[in-house]
Amino acid sequence: MAGTVRLSTSNERQGHSPFEECFDTLGEAHNENVYGAIERLVQAGEQVGFSVHDLILMLKGGMSLEALLDLIEVRMTGTCLHAESTAA
Repeated sequence: MAGTVRLSTSNERQGHSPFEECFDTLGEAHNENVYGAIERLVQAGEQVGFSVHDLILMLKGGMSLEALLDLIEVRMTGTCLHAESTAA
């Protein structure tokens, strides 16, 4: 008797954490270095005001990882300049 296998789609997954969704978005590479890179990306994004959900939406919307990193860098630079100008 032959059985059928049904794979679940991402819409069917419940209890999917933002970290797991971000990991899925970046290609589901099963490597601890990738986990660390994603964690650093999320932390950097949060430092400049992006939520994990924002990062996921940008990547799913077609923004390249390089462009996202550039955007975070620009915001970090702006945040640092703003902090210096208010301290003076």
